[in-house]
Amino acid sequence: MRFMVVQEIRIATRRLRVFGIVFLACWTGACASHRQTLPLGPGSPFPDFEEAFTEVITRYCTLNTLLAELRLSGRVGDSRLRGRVLAGLAEPGAVRLEGLAPFGPPAFIFVAQPGRAALLMPRESRALVGPSAIDIVGALTGIALTPDDLRYVLSGCLPETVQARTGVAYGQDWWTIETSDGSLVYLRRVGDFRRIVAIRRSGWLSEYSELSGRVPAQVRLTSNSASGAVDLTVLLSQVRINTTLDAATFVLDIPPDAVPITLSELRARGPLRASVEGAGR
Repeated sequence: MRFMVVQEIRIATRRLRVFGIVFLACWTGACASHRQTLPLGPGSPFPDFEEAFTEVITRYCTLNTLLAELRLSGRVGDSRLRGRVLAGLAEPGAVRLEGLAPFGPPAFIFVAQPGRAALLMPRESRALVGPSAIDIVGALTGIALTPDDLRYVLSGCLPETVQARTGVAYGQDWWTIETSDGSLVYLRRVGDFRRIVAIRRSGWLSEYSELSGRVPAQVRLTSNSASGAVDLTVLLSQVRINTTLDAATFVLDIPPDAVPITLSELRARGPLRASVEGAGR
């Protein structure tokens, strides 16, 4: 069963397609936002760091569900990654991803709940079922993230259980906060409020821009780990938060004649490239 509001997102996407050339030019060319320079050095005391952190988490990070169209571009290791994906994520640990092809059925459908994950490639009638979402996500995209991690990365948030430990101020508009999970959170004044504009955690740096809404419209994820460099930009559109999702959203019926595909095969085909190459062109 296709997850709720996907069809509505697709209709809205078709209406916006007339602006696609301008949108893509702005994304890849002169309209693209410059990478922000994050503050360095000792800074100065930030005595109100706990209050500031709580305010940001309360204002922007009470997200139980997230629905969005994702437009991806960048590199994972030696592979180029590009495509469009419809994403639905919900706590705890639930995800549905549909790789959009230029026409016809989705290039892939991936669903996961705690303890179960399944991938279907309708065009090839290939399928993979297993207990671990992180393994399939890693094989599909080249980036091993749990469904909850993916939700936090895309929304620019941290779990509500994370606490602030120390804080540093850099002038009147920048702050950093070290948290109980080992993250370093960068805050910047945007309008009248502080916003999370970057998070360093576990070898990853996620940066957020286009902050006019509750969820950032642009995410840049980078890493220089031993397993391979990652530099991936994700543009979010058609965003909906805290939408009630039916349990069937995260269930996938595998056709009985589907041919199994292994993690090794999926990994060898390249991060997302084999599934959605050409989508969005």
